[in-house]
Amino acid sequence: MLRSPQVRLLLAFFILSAGIAFAIGAQTPSSFEPDTYWPPLLAPQGVPPERWSEIEKSLAPSACGQCHADQFVQWQTSRHAHAMSPGVIGQLLSFAPGETAECTQCHASLAEQHTAFETARAGGVANREDRLGLAAAGNSCGGCHLRGYHRFGPPQRGTGAVGQSATPSVHDGVMRTKFFESSEFCGRCHQFANDAGVNGKPLENTYVEWRASPQAAQGQTCQNCHMPDRRHLWRGIHDPDMVRSGLTMKSAVDGQRARFEITNSGVGHAFPTYAVPRVIMHAVALDSAGVPRRNTEVTHVIAREVQYANNDWTEISDTRLMPLQTAAIELRWNGADRIRLWLEVIPDHYYATQVYPALLQNAPLDSPATALIAKAAAGAAASPYRLFETELRRP
Repeated sequence: MLRSPQVRLLLAFFILSAGIAFAIGAQTPSSFEPDTYWPPLLAPQGVPPERWSEIEKSLAPSACGQCHADQFVQWQTSRHAHAMSPGVIGQLLSFAPGETAECTQCHASLAEQHTAFETARAGGVANREDRLGLAAAGNSCGGCHLRGYHRFGPPQRGTGAVGQSATPSVHDGVMRTKFFESSEFCGRCHQFANDAGVNGKPLENTYVEWRASPQAAQGQTCQNCHMPDRRHLWRGIHDPDMVRSGLTMKSAVDGQRARFEITNSGVGHAFPTYAVPRVIMHAVALDSAGVPRRNTEVTHVIAREVQYANNDWTEISDTRLMPLQTAAIELRWNGADRIRLWLEVIPDHYYATQVYPALLQNAPLDSPATALIAKAAAGAAASPYRLFETELRRP
């Protein structure tokens, strides 16, 4: 959760919408309007039809999983399912309700989830996942598929049919639309507003980056990579296999040096796209026992480095790789016979080095938020991994 520091106060809107049943509650829509599908905050679902079963009325992902078992199991392994992480909750505990509403619009989209979080906070149990209720589900099924208790989804598999499915059926059917297969759908959370820009670029600029990519020109959307075969996985920077699949590594040696190249060959946006991760290329000479020789290591950072100070954001550098761009480092042998190369990926670098240390320094030792931030900091510290590690011998 790395938003503009001047959080937009949406409290008045939220209180108004929370007290009014969603106007189309459980009515079957006659058409689909993508422009209205993602309002600033989702309205409450309203009142479901009395004839529905308890499973049909439920907003819990486990209820959806009764019929959509594969999608539910996949979702449980995703970052979406854990969007209300200890680090997020630890920060939210210090926010006003209007401020938390801006964060939960992506981290726990349903109005009912925001209400559940605020209820848990009022009861002093918001630091306990088993007492968060629906808020613990994070970016859940309903946040993407449910509006006014009516279900929405992608075109029918196999036939490509769109529009309202036949009724009567479970939960009165589903409205199918190609919008669910578009990158615009994902851009609601993965594209920050221009007014939150730093050095002319929003802190998260993924949708705009994708629009300028070869993948977009070829008709490849976010879902093609992050939801292959409609699997609800959303793998990203934290997943080594996903990162490896988007990069091409090349190495070469001659009598003078070793060269290490990384190309953004398959990522349809900047690598990495966000201001949180840091990726580092490494090359180091080894002695005869395979131990790194002192003062021989060469590195290159691939990241967008930002800093927040004096109530303002500053971009220090931006060395990320846009699609098809390459970064390279070289290391001379200088008497060594072997050189080790690897790519270090630090998914949570900004949080681990700036956000969490600052929060822990200023938080009371016995506060619920402190324990949550400490847990998040431990997770961030454990997240780095290596890719493409290899050793080259002098010819």
